[in-house]
Amino acid sequence: MHAELLGCGQTGEGQLGARLSEPMIRVPERIIGAPNDADGTAVKSVACGEQHTVFLTKDGKMWSVGSNLDGQLGRGKRSEGSFSIYPVSLTSGVEIVQIAAGRAHSVAVADDGRVFAWGSNEHGQLGMESSVVWQETPKRIKELNEVVQVASGSDHCIALTDGMSIT
Repeated sequence: MHAELLGCGQTGEGQLGARLSEPMIRVPERIIGAPNDADGTAVKSVACGEQHTVFLTKDGKMWSVGSNLDGQLGRGKRSEGSFSIYPVSLTSGVEIVQIAAGRAHSVAVADDGRVFAWGSNEHGQLGMESSVVWQETPKRIKELNEVVQVASGSDHCIALTDGMSIT
């Protein structure tokens, strides 16, 4: 079986990967530039924000593409949209098992239950103090441990722990 990664919709900020000639793709097309392996795409899950996309690969690494005005790509520098899929800047040795994306932020859960967040913190959605307006690289949220799942809405985030939910 040859796995593929397909996408459709708005392409203006690069959220579908390589620059395409059309501003909108109505019929799903193969996403170019995503990590591959012998079975096809190495991507095991995807999280989509308003104008950015985060990919999680089978080896626990994250990749991102699209708008980065609030640092939501996690590459270390806020910038205009990116049409190239690149790795998210994360401390080596951390294996990610789950990802989520909101309007302009991204969140990830590591295999040991730690949570990392980056992007816009305008409404406190990263779980960081109010002086942090945006976070350009994934930062551990020390208050969240033993997390098994995260979910994000436009400007909020919820983490599910082994024993309770913390918002």
